Amino acid sequence: MRILRPTVLATVASAMMTAAFIPAAMAIDSGINTGKNFTDVTVGMGQESGGLYINGNWIKNNANGREKTGAEAGINMKAGAVDVKVGIQADYVKGASGDSEGVVFPVGVGVNIPVISQVGIYGSMFTAPRQMSNTAKSYLDADAGVSWKPIDMITLKAGYRYIGMDGKGSRENQRLIEGPYIGGQLSF
Repeated sequence: MRILRPTVLATVASAMMTAAFIPAAMAIDSGINTGKNFTDVTVGMGQESGGLYINGNWIKNNANGREKTGAEAGINMKAGAVDVKVGIQADYVKGASGDSEGVVFPVGVGVNIPVISQVGIYGSMFTAPRQMSNTAKSYLDADAGVSWKPIDMITLKAGYRYIGMDGKGSRENQRLIEGPYIGGQLSF
């Protein structure tokens, strides 16, 4: 019998945390984004409503095998018409070589700004200094783009995503993913 890889175990653990800690009345969201060389899959609860949210995600660079998987928790707030989120992530990161595997705990913010009734712009940035990682001197996860919501339960996106880290000690710097993407999200 083949032993499950750490990324599969982390994704399952993220889904279990999602089910355990968020009230049942919140919407379940699932989405997939794909770029030229990467795939990003997310499942969560409460991501589009006020209050607490949690999600789990898996991102893989299809060209070189680098990947990130983990969980994110935080709070969503309204600031006028703008949706603001503040959160923390717990991520397992696999770089180009075995010595660049590790964990990182970035903190960050995100915004969603409505432009017209169904169209908005969004952005988020999560970062971690060397004290919040066992493998990186610094870590950055940045995402920005445009969203369109043709109906309440579907959101279509086009954006740009960058995830990179500067390695600690003799570990090399890694660009996990970088580039434009298109995607969709289903909320039910």
